[in-house]
Amino acid sequence: MAPKKDKKGKKDEPVQPELVTAYLPREPEPQPDPPDSKEADGAWKAARNQYSLPLPVWNADAVDVTEWKPNETESRFVSDQFSIKALSRNFLGIVSGWRRAGAAALAKGDLLPEEAEPQAQPLPDIPDEPEEPPPDPKAKAKAKSDPKAKAKAKGAPEEPPTPPSTMQQYADCEYAGDARVVSQQEFRSRDLILDTDESWPSLSQAIAAQFAAVAEHKLLVPKGYYLWELIYPQDDEGVPLYNPHGKYIIKLFVQGRWRQVLIDDVVPVGFALHGMNVYAPVLPSSPNVNVIWPQLLAKGLMRAFQDDLGLNTLPCITALTGWLPYQMPLSWGAVQGLHNVRPFCCLQMNNQVNDEARQRGGDLAAALSQPEDARGGRKSVSSGAAAVPALNLGGEAVSAPTQQPLPKLGNQPCEAVLEFVICEMEEEPRQVRLKAGLSMPQHGTPRKLTREAESEDEDGSADETAEAQQATKTDDEIEDSEKDDPDEDDDERSSPAGDAATQQSAQDGEGADGGDPALDGSDAQAEEDSKPWVAPWREDNPAPLIQKSDLQLLQAQLIGGFWVSFDDVEAHVPEICCYIPPSDHVITACLDTTWSSERKDAYSPSQPRLLRINLVPKEEQRPPKASEASDAEDKKPPPGPAWLQAVLFYEPLRQHGVFVESSGSSPTVAGCMLQAMDVWRQPLDEEVPVLGKPQKIHLSAGDGTASTPSFVYHSLTLPPGEHWYLVYDDAATQSGSVLSVGVEGFLCNVAKSSIEFLEPAKALDDIGISVLTVGPMEYPMHTGYRVWTKAEVLLALDVISGEAPSVQLLCHVSDVTLWPYLQLTCLRMMEEDKSSDAVSEDNRCASWSVSTMIRSPLLPVMSVPLQDVSDASSAAGGSAKFVLMLEANLPPDVVARSGGNFSMQLFLPPSTFQASPSVTGDKESADGGDAGDAGAAGDGEKESPPGPLQLHLLTVDKVLRWRGECTLNDKALVLCERIKVPPEHGDVTSTLHISVEGLPQAYLKATLVAQMPPKEEMRPDNVDGTRPEPLVRGQPINPRDYSGRRNWLSRCKVVAEASGLEAVSFPHVLMTESSTYIMYVYLDTFRGPSSLEGGSWLLESFGSGAIEVGADAMEIDLEDLVRQSWAVTLPEDDGQPPRAEVAAASRKAWLAKASGEAGEEQDAAAADDEEAVPTEEQQELAAALSRAKEVVHPNNTIDSFLRGHAEVDAVLVMEDPYTVAPDKEEQKAPAEDTDVADAPAEPVLSEDTEESGVAIRAFGTLGARAARTTEVEESDARWQKAQEDLDTAKERNVNYTQEMRQWREDRSAAPGGAQAAKFAPQRDALRGALRGRLEKCAILKAAALDPDRTDPEPLRAAIQEAETSGANHWDVELMDKATCKLRVLDATVALRTGFAAAETKIEEAAAAAASLGAAEAGSDGFTELEEAAAARAEERAEALTNLEKAILELNTSIKEASAKSVTLPQDVLNPEPLERATALVDQQRPVPAEEEAA
Repeated sequence: MAPKKDKKGKKDEPVQPELVTAYLPREPEPQPDPPDSKEADGAWKAARNQYSLPLPVWNADAVDVTEWKPNETESRFVSDQFSIKALSRNFLGIVSGWRRAGAAALAKGDLLPEEAEPQAQPLPDIPDEPEEPPPDPKAKAKAKSDPKAKAKAKGAPEEPPTPPSTMQQYADCEYAGDARVVSQQEFRSRDLILDTDESWPSLSQAIAAQFAAVAEHKLLVPKGYYLWELIYPQDDEGVPLYNPHGKYIIKLFVQGRWRQVLIDDVVPVGFALHGMNVYAPVLPSSPNVNVIWPQLLAKGLMRAFQDDLGLNTLPCITALTGWLPYQMPLSWGAVQGLHNVRPFCCLQMNNQVNDEARQRGGDLAAALSQPEDARGGRKSVSSGAAAVPALNLGGEAVSAPTQQPLPKLGNQPCEAVLEFVICEMEEEPRQVRLKAGLSMPQHGTPRKLTREAESEDEDGSADETAEAQQATKTDDEIEDSEKDDPDEDDDERSSPAGDAATQQSAQDGEGADGGDPALDGSDAQAEEDSKPWVAPWREDNPAPLIQKSDLQLLQAQLIGGFWVSFDDVEAHVPEICCYIPPSDHVITACLDTTWSSERKDAYSPSQPRLLRINLVPKEEQRPPKASEASDAEDKKPPPGPAWLQAVLFYEPLRQHGVFVESSGSSPTVAGCMLQAMDVWRQPLDEEVPVLGKPQKIHLSAGDGTASTPSFVYHSLTLPPGEHWYLVYDDAATQSGSVLSVGVEGFLCNVAKSSIEFLEPAKALDDIGISVLTVGPMEYPMHTGYRVWTKAEVLLALDVISGEAPSVQLLCHVSDVTLWPYLQLTCLRMMEEDKSSDAVSEDNRCASWSVSTMIRSPLLPVMSVPLQDVSDASSAAGGSAKFVLMLEANLPPDVVARSGGNFSMQLFLPPSTFQASPSVTGDKESADGGDAGDAGAAGDGEKESPPGPLQLHLLTVDKVLRWRGECTLNDKALVLCERIKVPPEHGDVTSTLHISVEGLPQAYLKATLVAQMPPKEEMRPDNVDGTRPEPLVRGQPINPRDYSGRRNWLSRCKVVAEASGLEAVSFPHVLMTESSTYIMYVYLDTFRGPSSLEGGSWLLESFGSGAIEVGADAMEIDLEDLVRQSWAVTLPEDDGQPPRAEVAAASRKAWLAKASGEAGEEQDAAAADDEEAVPTEEQQELAAALSRAKEVVHPNNTIDSFLRGHAEVDAVLVMEDPYTVAPDKEEQKAPAEDTDVADAPAEPVLSEDTEESGVAIRAFGTLGARAARTTEVEESDARWQKAQEDLDTAKERNVNYTQEMRQWREDRSAAPGGAQAAKFAPQRDALRGALRGRLEKCAILKAAALDPDRTDPEPLRAAIQEAETSGANHWDVELMDKATCKLRVLDATVALRTGFAAAETKIEEAAAAAASLGAAEAGSDGFTELEEAAAARAEERAEALTNLEKAILELNTSIKEASAKSVTLPQDVLNPEPLERATALVDQQRPVPAEEEAA
C-alpha cells in the first residue's frame, strides 16, 4: 500500500521514499477455442440401431385409419421390424422356408411360392440440416410481397384430408376367397380349435399352451381382449378381417402398456412327416386351413419379444390379457390358498412326449393326403368351384379344403416348458389336475392317484361330480355353438374331468367332421348369420377375488387334463403363478424412459425418479358389539391389516445383434434397484421400521448371456401405508426402460390409495421438506480441467441436534459419457467473526480457512456427511458454512455433446423443522447472470423465511490462465507467484488449479500465503525524519515499509496447503478486496523426481472476478534494499572504514587463503602486525587462545563455537544476508560395500581440524554450496569408477558363464559323457517319478483340503494314486488327513444308505406284520405270510444293526478328523441326518421286559 496523499501543497509534503520493485504482472493467456463437438454430437447416431425399439402405444383411432390396402395383392406387405437373426438355432433347424400364413397346410406335391427370409431394416438415416447460406449483400433489404400468398393467407387454412377408416377401405374390397382370420363359430363361441404337434419347437409349444390357458378362462376375458380379438383390422362388430395385402396389427400388453405390433403374414414352415414337398406349420395353427389367427398371433408375440426368442417360453398370458403374474414359492398351502380364491392359477412344467400317438396322427395325415384316385370314394371339385385365394396356393385354382388333418413336422418330438392351468386339487393323496390343451405334464396320468384298490369307484364318483357341476352352467354362459349343435356339445363336454383320452378323441373328431361350419354354405347357417348377434361377453375385467360360488362354477368348466402327484410337482416346479386381472381394484403406475422409436434426436437420460406408493387400508364400518366390548380386555389384540400383493415389471431396451455383427461379447446386463427411502419422509427418531418390508429390490434383466430374458417380473407383498423407493436404473443412461408397478388394492381404499413416479423434489415439497436446486444449467464446452459450478451452503445450527447431519444430493448430467470424469468436492468454510477485535481490515485476508470433507466421483444419488458443526462460530449467525463444487477433468479424446446440461438438488432429511428453501445468487450467475437458475423467487413474490439450508451460487465463469517456464534452482521451486485482488471490485472467490508439463510423475506441494500490510510501528521514518503517511488500501506496498525480511515474514500467514501428482488445486479461495497473496509450489523430492529441467507450469483461476498474477519479487526487493544500505557511506565517527570495504577485504583474504595464494597486501599486513605492539586486551585474548589450543573441548559443537568466535573476525556476508549457513557435516568413511583399495585416500575432517570451516560459514550459503558441489563431484567420480568396475565384472561373468555352458555341452556330447552315461535312464526315471509324486500330492491336497468336495470316489482314487507314487512316505501328514476325510465321507454315505434301507425295511416289516395280523390263523396262505413276516423282521433287524454301525463309525471318524484338524464339508457336519438316524434306531430298539412291565 502506498501512503495516502495529502491535499496540502507540495511545499508542505514530506519527502516520500521512492517505490522500487522488480515485480511485473503477467499477461493472461487468451481463452482457448472450444473443442469441436460435431463428432460428439453425431456419435449417438451410430447407436440408434444397437438398441431395441420401443413399440408404439396403442391408439385405436390411429389403427382404424391405418392404410391396409386390401386390394393390393401384387406386392404384398413385408414388415421390416422382424429379423431371422433373432431366432434360436434349434428353431431355425426346423424351418425349411417361409410362406404366407395358411398356404403351408394345403401343399400336396406342388411347391408353394417361397417368401424371402424376414430381415429387419435399420432406421433411415437422418438428413443433415442444410447450413444457412450467408446473406447476400447485394440482395434487397425487403422482398416484394406476393399478392396471391396474401390472398391465400386471408382465407381459412386448408385442413388435411381425413384418411379413410378400416370399413371404408374394405367397402370396395375385391377379395372373394375363403381365407379368414377366425371362423364365425370360433368368434361367437370363443371355443379354441387349435392343432397340437409335439414336434413343434419348444417355443411354439409354449405359445400354444398359453393360448389354451387363456381359452380356458374365456368367460373372464372382457370383450375385445380375447385372442383373435387382438388382431386388426376389424369390422364394426370387432371381427378380425382377412387382409389380402398381408398387413396386420396385433394389440399386446408389453412394456407396461397396451401397444400395437405391426406384422406381416409371412410365417415359417417345415418339412412334413410324410409326403414329398409337403410342408407343415412351425407355429401354432388351426385345424381349419383357412383360419390363420394362431399364426398371426404367434408372429406378433415373436415380434414383441424379438430379443427373447432364445428362451423356452414367453410371458404370453400377460401380453394377451394384461393380467399381472403374481408368483409365490411352491407349497401345498400356497397352491391350495390361491386355488380357492383365484380363478387363474398356473404351473410351469415340462410336457411328456407321446411318440406313439404322434406316429398314429402322422400316418392318418399321410393316408388322407394321398391322391383321390388312390383312395377312392372321393370326387374332385369341378373347375367352376370357387378358387382358393392366393394366400394358399399362389393364385392357382384348386379344390376347396377337405376334411383332412394338418400334416405333422418330420423332426423328432421335443419337450417344452408349458403353462399348465390348475384345474382341481385332491388332498388324499396330494395331487393336482393340470391342463395345457392336450399336452401331458411330466409324470401325468389321466386317472386320479389313489392309495387303495377302489380307485375306479372314486374316479367314477369324481366323474359324476364333474358332470353335476357342469350341468349347473347357466344359460347366459352357453355359447351359440353349443345351442347350434347339442350332439356335438354332448360328445365334447360329457367327458370326465380327469379323462384326457376322451377329450383327445372328441377334438380329433371335431377337426375331421366338417371343419368350419361357416364354410358349409347351408341355408340354416345363412339364416343364423342374418340375425343380429350380440356378444355375451363381459365389458370389463373381473374383480381379483371372485365369490366362492362363481369360482366353483368357473373351475367346474375346466374339463380334461392330467393328474400329477404333488411330490412330482414339487420336484420340478419352484413356484406357482396366479394372474390378477387389471380391474378397478388394481392400482398401477408406469415409468417409461425409453428412447423414441423414431430416434431423430439423441437420447437424453431422465433425472432420478421416486416411486411413491400410498396404500390406505379400508376402514371398518361395523361397530363393535356390546359383548365384544366387554370382553375386549380378555381377548388378544386384533391382527394388523393384511399385506397387499404387488408385481414389478422391468423391461429395458437392451443391445441386440440384429444390425451389428457378433463380436463374441455378451449382451449387456441391465439392472434396476429400488432403494427404500422412507427416511426421507419422516424424522429418524419417529421412524418405525416394518419387519419384512423389502429395503432393496434388485431387478436384473439377464446375466450377460443370450438365453436370459430381457424382462423381469418380481412379486412381493407390501404392508399398508406410504412407501418411498428411489429408482436406480442402468438402462436409463443408455436407451431407457419401462418400469411398471401394480398392487392389488382389493383390501385398500382405492379412492385414497395411489402409486406415482415423481421427481424427488416434487415428493419432498409435498410434505414440506426444503429442496435446494442448482440448475439445470448448460455445462461449458472444454477439455482438461474446469469448474462447472460452485455453491455456498449455510446450515442452520439451531435445528441440528445429536449426530452430525448428512446432506442428500441428487445429480443429473445429460451426457452420460461425462460421469467418469466428474468430481464433487465438499468443503468446510471457517471465517473469523468480522466484528471481533482480532479481525481488522488489514488481516481479514488471512482470517479464513478451508478443510476438505469429501472428494468423491459424482454419483446420481449421494449422501454427503457433514462433520461435527458444534464448534461453528456463533457470530456467523448461528450457521455453518459449506462449499459444494462440481469439477470436470476431461481427457483430450473425450468431447462432450453441445447443448448439454446438469443439475443438482440437495436437502436435509426431515428433522424438527418445517421450512421452505431460501436460494439467492451472486451478483453474477454461474451461467450468464440469472440467479433464477438456482430457484430464487421472482419479483413480486413474498420471500419465504430462511430454512435449515440456504444456498448461494458462486460465480465461476471468470476463467483466467497464466503460463510460465520452470527455472532451475536449489530449492526445487516450481513457481512463486504474487496474486493481487484489484480494488473497488469486492472480494473474489476462486478455484486455483496448478498443473505442470514436461515433469512426469512430479509430486507437487503448494502453499498459499496471505501477505498482510506492515504495521505502522514497522514502517521506518522518512529521510527527513518525519513519519510516513498512512497506507492506502489497494495501492502497491513499498518493500521498505516492512523494515527488513523478518518483519515481512511475520506479516505472512499460510491460509491453504495442497499437494498432488502433476497437478494441485485449491478448491475454494476467498481473496478479499485489495489483498495480496503469494503462491509457492515446490517439488516433493521424496515422492517424485527433483529435476525441473524442461518443465513448464499452468495456473488457472475459475472465480467470480479478475485477479492479477505476477512473479513475486519481495525477496529480491528486500535484498536490494540491504545491498543499497551497505553501499551508503556512513559518517566516520570512530575513524573506521565503511562496512562495505571491511566485508570485501575479509572475503578477498579468505578466498586467497583458501586458494593458497597470499597476496602482497596480506604479507604487508602480516609484517605490520609483527611490528605493532599488542595492546593489553589483545595480550589477554592471545593468552586465552593459547590455553584453549592446549586443551580440546570434549563437545565438538562448543569447541567449534569458541574457536569461531575467538580466532576469526566477525564478518557479514553481503551476497546472502538472510540465510544462515548450515554447519558442514563430517565427511563419512567409505561404505562397507566399497572397495577400500579403489576408494580415494581422503582425510576425515571436521570443524576442529578444518581451518576453512569458520570462513565457509561466514561466507554464507554460497560457500556452503561450493563445498557441497565439490563433495558431490568427488562422490560422483568415485561412484562412476565403481560402476565401471561393476560393468567389467558383469562382462567377465558373462564370458565365464558362456565358457562353462560350452564346456558342459562339449562334455555331454563326448563319448562317456552325461548323455551316454549308464545312469542317464535311471536319472530320468527318478526325475519322472519325483515329478509324478509331486503332481499326485498336489491332486491329493486339493481333494483332501477342499471342504466343498464331498464325493469320496475322487478322494479314494487320489489316495490310491498317491500311495502308488510313494507319496505316503513323502508327506505322511497329508496322507493321514486324506485317509481320515475319506473315512468320514464313507461313513456319511453309509449312514445315508443305511438310513434309507432301514426306513424301507421297517415299512416292509410293518406291512408284512399288518398282513399277518389281518389273516386268520390256519387259513390259506397264513404260513407263507408268517414266513414272510419273519423274514422282513430279520431284514429290519439287520438294517438297524447296519445303521447303528454307520452311526458309530461316523461319530468316531468325525472325532478323529477334528483331532487332526481336518476341514470337513458343512453337509457332513450337519447334525440333522445323524439325529434322525439315532432317533430311528432308538424308536425301533426293542424295549426290555423290565421297562415294558414298568
